Order: sequence, then C-alpha cells, then structure tokens
Amino acid sequence: MAPSFRDEGHLIVYPGSQRTLIRFGLEDSITPPTYSIPTKVYKNPSDERLFKASPPDGVEDPERYAVYPIKKGEIVNVDALNFLFKSIVKSVIRDRPLILLDSISFTLVQSSQKWSPSAIETITNYVFEVLQLAAFAIVPSALCSMFAFGSFPNACVIDVGFEKAEISPIVDFQVYAPATVFVNEGGNSINEKLQRLLPNLTAAQIETLKKSPIFEHLSEEDAKASFFSVEDLLDDKKGKESEDEGVLDIAAIVTSDKPTREILAEKERQKKQKGKKHEELKSNSELETNSFIDDQGNSIEVGKERFQGCGELIDSISNAIYKALSKVPDVKRRQKCYDNLVICGHTTAIRGFKEELLVKLYSKFSVGTDLDKLGKSQQNQDQQGAAFRNESSSLIDEISLAQAPKRIKVVPKPEYFSTWKKVGLEDCAFLGGEIMCRQIFGGSGNSELYLSKEEYYDKGPMGIWHVKL
Repeated sequence: MAPSFRDEGHLIVYPGSQRTLIRFGLEDSITPPTYSIPTKVYKNPSDERLFKASPPDGVEDPERYAVYPIKKGEIVNVDALNFLFKSIVKSVIRDRPLILLDSISFTLVQSSQKWSPSAIETITNYVFEVLQLAAFAIVPSALCSMFAFGSFPNACVIDVGFEKAEISPIVDFQVYAPATVFVNEGGNSINEKLQRLLPNLTAAQIETLKKSPIFEHLSEEDAKASFFSVEDLLDDKKGKESEDEGVLDIAAIVTSDKPTREILAEKERQKKQKGKKHEELKSNSELETNSFIDDQGNSIEVGKERFQGCGELIDSISNAIYKALSKVPDVKRRQKCYDNLVICGHTTAIRGFKEELLVKLYSKFSVGTDLDKLGKSQQNQDQQGAAFRNESSSLIDEISLAQAPKRIKVVPKPEYFSTWKKVGLEDCAFLGGEIMCRQIFGGSGNSELYLSKEEYYDKGPMGIWHVKL
C-alpha cells in the first residue's frame, strides 16, 4: 500500500532559465504559485566552489559572482541548481518549523527535454542524500501544460520561452521525445530586434515595452486598416472632418456679447478636446504613436516599431511545429496533435501572437491552402530525378498530403480555474504540475509514479527511471 502524503506537505518547483516558481502545500482549489524567484545563485568570493543564495557583501559588482544554472532550457550547472533547491527547502522549514523533512514530497517540473539523464540522476541523489525528503517525482513541463488545459491522449505543446521555444508532441499521454524540436530563439529575439529599431531605449525599457498593451503583432487585415496603411491615408471621411474643423462661425462672433479673443480661445479649446476625444476612441493600430510607462515612471512614445519584432520568430516556430509533427509516425495521431495545440509561455501573451501563429500554420501547411503551391514546387524539383529513380509525381503529392494536416485547432483556455484567470495561463506548466502532484501523491496515488526514500536506498539514483510517468 502506498504511503499517505498530506496536502500541506507537497513541494512543487518549476525552474526556468529566468524565474523559478514555487508552492508549498496544496489547497482545495488549484491556485497560482506562492513565490517566483530568480533562477540564480552566487559564488562565494572566498571559495568559488561554494554558493550563496544572496549577493555577496562588500563586492563592487555582485553580478560577477552570479550563476545561472539553466540556459536555453539546459542544465549547465547542476550543483548550483541543487543549491537553489536546498535554499527553497530551508525557507520552507524556517517558515514552518513543525514540518518534518521526511514528510515532504517533492514534485519537480522538468522545464525542458534538454535536461540530461546524468543531471536528473544527480538531482535525485541530492534530494534523498542531502535534502532527506520523503519522495520525489519529476514530471515533464509539456505533459503538465497539456493537463492544465485538459486531458488529451494526443496533443502538441508549443512552449515559447525567453531563450528558446520547444515543440513537444504528446502521443498516448507521453511526450514523444524523438519528435521534440527546439528553436534556439524566443522572447529575447524580439528584444534584440526592438533594440535595433529603438537604439535609444535601454534593455529594461525594451522588456517593459514588449510586455505593455501597446506592443502587438498585427494581422494582415489589421495592418491594412492601421495608421500606416495606404487605405488609411486615403480616407475621405477624415479629410472632410479636418476641413470643417477650420471653419469659423462669423455670425456667431458678430452677434455675441463676448470679446472676439475669448470666442477664438474657446473655439480652440473645443477643437483640442474634440481631437483628444477622437484620439482616445482610436485603437492602438490606428494611432501613429502610442506611449508606455517604464519602470522609472517615464512616459515613452513609440511609433510603428511597436508592431514589429515577432514575425521571424513566429515563422520559425510554425516551421518547427510542422517538422515535429511530421515525425509522429501514425497519421491519425498526428492529426489529433494538430487538433489539440497547446500554446504557452510568456512570449505568447503578446497580443496577436497566437492568432498569427495559427494563420501561418494554415497558410503554409494545411491541405487546401498554400500547400498546393508547396506540392507543385516540390514536384518540379523532383521531376528530373524521377526519370532516374522511376518515381511518379503523383506519389510525391500523396506523401506531401499525408504529412499535411486537414485541420489545425488551438485548445481554448480552461474556465474552471478562477484564481488563474487574473494572472493568465502563460505558466500553465505549473498549474499542470499541481494537478499531477495531487494525482501522484494523493489518497489514491500510485507508488509507481514516484520514487520513495525506501526505493531510492534499494535502487539508487537510477531508480528514477523506474518511475512510470
């Protein structure tokens, strides 16, 4: 019989390259993480083999001693990451002195498929030998993200982070590792593009702009209707309004008891108020410039650059999705993956990002769209070789069509996690981690889904590979 774990003893940690999300103890309702801390520790100036949780005292440049354990999804310093886990557990014990170490279950959300087997075994060893915790489970973030949106046997999780994007097909409730594709660019590529377009802004201001409501990716239709389009410049109605605004009512001036200067001043005030009201009614895309507030409280005005920066990243991700799902051997399961796209990561919170990604997928790869052109060009390229290989162009078309999806759908956000609506579902992997933690260690939990201390002492760190998750 599996041991029983109490809800208040569950520790859930989701370490990314930038931030680490933490929650200790589960409530009746699934809630957002309690803490979000930087994923970094510091070397001890007196002995660089040791680490500190806070910046060292008395040094001019603390960042010089900073260590980032995870880069582009890969664990580059497992000792530093283990020290971060130790700091988290120490904080838990300090805040709850009655909690015993051997009553804590540790659910670690694996933020990337790039984690090496040796790093995972080293973490497993540290959890039991140093932290002395009762049980340990490691769950892939792609699987967690899928469970946050629902229970789908076959799906595809597109996780767009700061330094990379990861495309993970899920087949029969398992991450299909041979088909996982990585894109070595993420939100930072948008920052770099904006930095080139707006060289006068600092890196912090660029990041604030990217997260502000005025930064968005316009669809082709919205771009045509925006301020910067030809159609907008030739709008007859706006020209007519501007002509009427300049006409003064001479009769009103002559018959009025007010001085002429006062009447003209009032007319000018009305004109400015009308213009201001008209500007307020316009959408962001209709404005020539718009402004955002940086971290220092300064208002910064931006032009068309606020609509630029996402195109290349979206194009790369769309190609990666097609490449990943083309590796799923079963045609029916592949189509189910296209039917259940889960798009997550903070970069995807940019307005218009998800919509444009879906448009790209449809226009480039879906049957009945630009795929016909793709098939024809492929056919033209292969016709010369077909004479020597005795291949027919019809066979090539059939293969191309077999790889292409008939439908492409994005899984809608779940409505039943009320506390998550305020913060958004960009960190849905943590939400899924909470759900899986409850399933793994709950009252009806299965001991085959986690590694207990007893099993660790019997099998060692390699016992983590016997966990059936």
